[in-house]
Amino acid sequence: MIYIVIPVHNRKAYTLGCLADLKKQTLTEKRVIVVDDGSTDGTTELVARQFPDVIILTGDGSLWWAGAMNFGIRYVLDKLTPDVNDFILALNDDIQVRPDYLASLLTAYQANHPCIVGSVSVDVKPPHTLLYAGTGMNLVFPKIDNWAISRFKNSHAFLIKTSPYLLSDSLPGRGMLIPMPVFKAIGLFDEQRFQHHMADLDFSISARKAGFPLVVSSASVVYEYTDATGVNITKPMSVQAFWAALSAIKSPVNRHVRYNFALKHSPLSYLYFGLDMLRIIGGYLIRRIKVIAPVAY
Repeated sequence: MIYIVIPVHNRKAYTLGCLADLKKQTLTEKRVIVVDDGSTDGTTELVARQFPDVIILTGDGSLWWAGAMNFGIRYVLDKLTPDVNDFILALNDDIQVRPDYLASLLTAYQANHPCIVGSVSVDVKPPHTLLYAGTGMNLVFPKIDNWAISRFKNSHAFLIKTSPYLLSDSLPGRGMLIPMPVFKAIGLFDEQRFQHHMADLDFSISARKAGFPLVVSSASVVYEYTDATGVNITKPMSVQAFWAALSAIKSPVNRHVRYNFALKHSPLSYLYFGLDMLRIIGGYLIRRIKVIAPVAY
């Protein structure tokens, strides 16, 4: 059985679309749990009406991603009595999947177990750019190698021809198949230090350290709505907006979260954090100069 836990908040169109895709899955051994963290757009009512088989848990808006995931996982563990051979699938709602998606994840697990299986991300918009296909991480110095770019030139067709499975240093929560024994080994997501961003990164690295390889399945594709993510620091922004992003919960450059990550995972934690922040600030300044320079010229 695969228990699919989906945190949602005020994105009813994405949520309903995701549930519609899950309903079409060829794999029938599944149960969907939607954790609606304080939506005000009618998400809970619409899901209950259109998908009566879906379990809906509600929060007050303070759970964020990690808290919502843990809420759903605790419900599965406490109320649904999962077997040791069952799985939790961490999934976001801002995606589309093909009918064989769940089956492909299970096939990947059976070929590589024990492991955690991650999904490939492809932009839902043509030309369907490959966005994620595994990462190489340096935990001494802050460097993440995005293999979608460096190895596969943003081409899913190239990836498929190269290998059915890849061993990654980390996995995102957008389609992460987790066998139940992982939770016994390392616990749930660390919602105290990683409320939203980096909770999935932290969890997957902790699992890898505990002896669970992280396998990316080339055939398991989530088609991602890239415009639906949180703060996008690659887009032009004012100095004030960038400064706010350094402390915003939904921001990938939240300095408190990155500090916690450095302390937990790097052997040179303070150096790692300092270099990480220099990299983030330097990248912003370079992008800022590129925007301002043509105007000044």
